Amino acid sequence: MKAVSFDLLYKDVPVEQRERLQTFRATHPYQTLHADGVSWEYIVSGEGSQAMLLLGGGLSVGETSFQNILRLEKRFRVFSPSYPPVGKVRRVVDGLAAILDREKIKRTNIFGHSLGAGIAHAFVRAYPERVNKLVLDGFGLYNASSLRAAKFFFKLPAAWLKGYYRRRFGTLLASADEATRAFYQAYVEELFTRLHTNETLMGQMKLLLDFFDHPDEYRIYQPVERPGQILLILAEDDRGFKSTEREALIASYPGAQVYSFPSGGHLSGFTHPEEFNGVLDGFLETSTIKQQVG
Repeated sequence: MKAVSFDLLYKDVPVEQRERLQTFRATHPYQTLHADGVSWEYIVSGEGSQAMLLLGGGLSVGETSFQNILRLEKRFRVFSPSYPPVGKVRRVVDGLAAILDREKIKRTNIFGHSLGAGIAHAFVRAYPERVNKLVLDGFGLYNASSLRAAKFFFKLPAAWLKGYYRRRFGTLLASADEATRAFYQAYVEELFTRLHTNETLMGQMKLLLDFFDHPDEYRIYQPVERPGQILLILAEDDRGFKSTEREALIASYPGAQVYSFPSGGHLSGFTHPEEFNGVLDGFLETSTIKQQVG
């Protein structure tokens, strides 16, 4: 099937937003690394004295974090990878370490959203000496019933899953402003038609299942205690994870700072961008933010 053109996909998106994405792509090309039989693609930018590893959520590719890359590259050397379809979180974690080795980065800050938060959760346990500050957004630790439901869900045909996520992102972005909503609806469509294959999409689903299927291997419940170095950003109405699953995540980081949005759902960074960015930036700059519990 012939790929839909960029202009057609983004025809209802404001010109300024279309041009911003095109400019980003022209100025932030992917780098390639072959490590342990896996081909990695990642974006690297910025000249800061500290590193920042951005780990996107499900359906993302490296460039999906472009707004955060543009914001953070003024202060950090920023890395944003795409996830290869390897099916094992351990191979992803080791691949990220290989990227840091190639770029001569000994320690990095990490921001992970959703699936990316799960990978960051495993990374800090596998390579604790390589992590400075850690921010996990929109995540929780599945219980047994949620894992069973996820296994059933991810066995559904790829075409059905794409339709579900098209509808789901429309719902998640309902409270965003009109321009943001139009842009990301077009971008999600581009993810499905131009930026992903069925293999790479299903590979991400397999990562999430692998993570929760092997709690001992990834030491999911092992406490990590780093005063002032860990921030958990959650939303009380996030339907992706139950309240008990968010509480289990908090319990795995004793003493972590927790910022809880009363609303915002799974994408509070998009629905409440100014507040979200203020919380993130405040933590990265000072590690002391006022906790908010809705």
